[in-house]
Amino acid sequence: MTMREKVAWISVVASLATFGWYFWSVWADYSVRMFDGDALFWRFVWCTVLAIAIMLPASLLAAWLGKQQFDPPADELEVRIEAFSNRIGLVLLEFALVGIVLLSKTITDIARADFQVDPVGATAIMLVNLVLFATAFAAVVREITIIIQYRRYA
Repeated sequence: MTMREKVAWISVVASLATFGWYFWSVWADYSVRMFDGDALFWRFVWCTVLAIAIMLPASLLAAWLGKQQFDPPADELEVRIEAFSNRIGLVLLEFALVGIVLLSKTITDIARADFQVDPVGATAIMLVNLVLFATAFAAVVREITIIIQYRRYA
């Protein structure tokens, strides 16, 4: 297994664990109709720091255990795999962002109905978290595409 594939695996697992928990917690806050913007912000920051704290040492350990160079120069196949995966992730992100924009009226209506005390704040929190979710989802799909491409050409 190449080092780039190992890093992709580590990224997928760490991202699903940390950001999966974050978005689950956002959904839990929504289900009880209690958004706290400050708490969500710091929760997201901590999840990001935790993801980096998991990914970097795990990648260094994988390189050391596999006696591989941590960031070797990319060969032609790796460049092609990265380009294809980036294209897939970017297209997915673009469609997701357009979808969020198109759904913004519906999100505003939901916020007005469910968060009558502060519908504007709830709308902002929901839109920001949808953008964060779209970004995280596109990044995970990109990394999964890298794994699939390496498995395909292995």
